[in-house]
Amino acid sequence: MSFVYEVLEYLKSSFVSVPLTLLFSYGFYKVFRRKELQATEDTEYSSLYTDSKSNDSSSDESWEDEERYSKLVLVVRNDLKMGKGKVAAQCAHAAVAAYKQALKHPKVLKDWELSRQTKIALRCETEEQLLEIHKHAKAVGLLSNVVRDAGQTQVAPGSRTVCGVGPGPVHLIDQVTGHLKLY
Repeated sequence: MSFVYEVLEYLKSSFVSVPLTLLFSYGFYKVFRRKELQATEDTEYSSLYTDSKSNDSSSDESWEDEERYSKLVLVVRNDLKMGKGKVAAQCAHAAVAAYKQALKHPKVLKDWELSRQTKIALRCETEEQLLEIHKHAKAVGLLSNVVRDAGQTQVAPGSRTVCGVGPGPVHLIDQVTGHLKLY
């Protein structure tokens, strides 16, 4: 961390503009804060992910390895033929619901945040397939939610439009959604 202070002192003493100095200092803060979080990180997953292998906390593996890298997958029903804006709104509903679920599991949320909150949109063809994905995600121990539309615009009231799977470890989410195509 002392290196950061040395660089900041140099920037203050040179003819670098104030906004550039602030930008550098914010960037350094983010990098070193992330490293501090990694160093103090407890590597055991909560009981939510019983299938995941435990890591040795003294290992040199980074948080970006497959065991710790997390993502959120949004599975959109393609058969409803929703417009782009409607799909975006439904995916937003699923993402917010997933975030609310993840708040109850701080370890899951922290890993997802350190994974840059990765979100992937995939498609399925039927409501039955959507519900099967939701059921499979729950069986594996992942967080999962299904969005139902209010029916005020393009689709019938109560239509299941999107399934949010995760956030969670990539290797578990890929077990559930790895066969689906990008939306």
